[in-house]
Amino acid sequence: MKNIIYCRRSSEDSAHQVLSIESQRNELAGLAREHNLKIDKIFEESKSARYPGRPEFEKLVKLIEKHPGSVLLVWKLDRLARNPKDEGTIKWLLQTNVISKIITPERTYNPEDNTLISGVEFSMAAQYSIDLSKNVKRGNKTKLEKGELPGKAPIGYTNNPISRKIDVDPIKSVFIQQLFELYSTGGYSLRDVAEIMFNKGFKSKTGKQHSKAMMQHLLTTTFYYGTITRNGQQYQGIHQPLITKAVFDQAQFVMSGKTRPRRKTHFYPLRGFMNCHSCGCALTAAEKKGHVYYYCTNGKRKCEQHKKYLNETAADKLVAKVLNKIKLEPDDIELAYESAKEQTIQQGSNSKTQKDELAKLLKTEQGRLSNLADVISTDPSLKDSLKPKILSLEADIKSIEARILKLENRTQDEALSTLEQTKKALLQASYASFDYLNGNPLKKKEILNSVLWNLKVENQEVQDYQFKQTFQPMAEAPKKMNLEQWWAC
Repeated sequence: MKNIIYCRRSSEDSAHQVLSIESQRNELAGLAREHNLKIDKIFEESKSARYPGRPEFEKLVKLIEKHPGSVLLVWKLDRLARNPKDEGTIKWLLQTNVISKIITPERTYNPEDNTLISGVEFSMAAQYSIDLSKNVKRGNKTKLEKGELPGKAPIGYTNNPISRKIDVDPIKSVFIQQLFELYSTGGYSLRDVAEIMFNKGFKSKTGKQHSKAMMQHLLTTTFYYGTITRNGQQYQGIHQPLITKAVFDQAQFVMSGKTRPRRKTHFYPLRGFMNCHSCGCALTAAEKKGHVYYYCTNGKRKCEQHKKYLNETAADKLVAKVLNKIKLEPDDIELAYESAKEQTIQQGSNSKTQKDELAKLLKTEQGRLSNLADVISTDPSLKDSLKPKILSLEADIKSIEARILKLENRTQDEALSTLEQTKKALLQASYASFDYLNGNPLKKKEILNSVLWNLKVENQEVQDYQFKQTFQPMAEAPKKMNLEQWWAC
């Protein structure tokens, strides 16, 4: 005969458990003292009881079968079973006196008791487990349809406990972007990129290099380009993507084996961004005697520029010179931001005043319309003569309602958020030249992808260039613009 305590905490609803395992253990130890029982064994596990196969529960059953007449102490019967198989095991052991009694804080179950009571409690526990599963699935489906990811955010993102949204991890997100950029070149195997990223600081929780399997998992995660894949279905996410769909597709193309990875000894960040201004062909790169040169591919077989080689150092200086076109002093940006922020807050206050005034005007016009309706109800013969006035009042009311709605949609928080994004873009532009010259090849590629579309080069000089949509207005702005004009860009 053994006196045994069994404590269990469900894994799927751990956040909603009334008692933790420690609390259960302490409570049951006190219950044992009340019954003058000396505890011989305590079993504890954190596992759902919806399905059979709990390791500690199976050890419990084996121990009881070896020691008939044992006493079992649990917080509630649902701690023992939430499925018919485990329920049957416990009920059979109790009815055959292998378990002499089951003691809970609420009551004691004996072999001679009516099995209806325990049967109802076990059935309620099983039904609760079924309902819980349905509720979780329904809740997850609702979140997915709203574009939200149920559960833990993937590497590169973090779960925000306050907003309950998924935010971009400022450090790991860069590793993910570099991973896709590197692998998409087709020049590196999964093992290669795992090693390169490890050397850059991208490590597992234990500080080790990520495995090939993890690299493959990350590179096939659609969440990174904005799509949530769950059970074979895809949902458009509301989170911020880290890469474009084109980059993701290129990575899948490389992984499909249609392009064989070839180890590259040099990564050319400007390849794909520079074109020949003379013939329009792309500039490629090659390493000669330890130096990297860019030159026209002469794809049309009629260009003389392919004979002119542009040294990598000279090319970087050309790029930095172009990036200086969108440079603004960080201190000036901060001053402009604070000024714009103050104006936005003031406008928000003015908007509230305007909204209040419009609400009063709306109420007045609605009252006038109501009065006309009363007049017509008293004397229907006036309906035709008053119709133009009624139509005019109805049009005014719709116009006022539209103005109120516009003010309501233009919230101060949204305006401030836009200011933050604008400030971020301006700072990114201001540091672009410096960051490019001092960055590694991957960093240079990242800056080019973010800021520029292309450069057109002829006679080793930039003849034309185009910035991305966000930065093009900065490049086109007059040099002597004041800060307010810059901010408006």
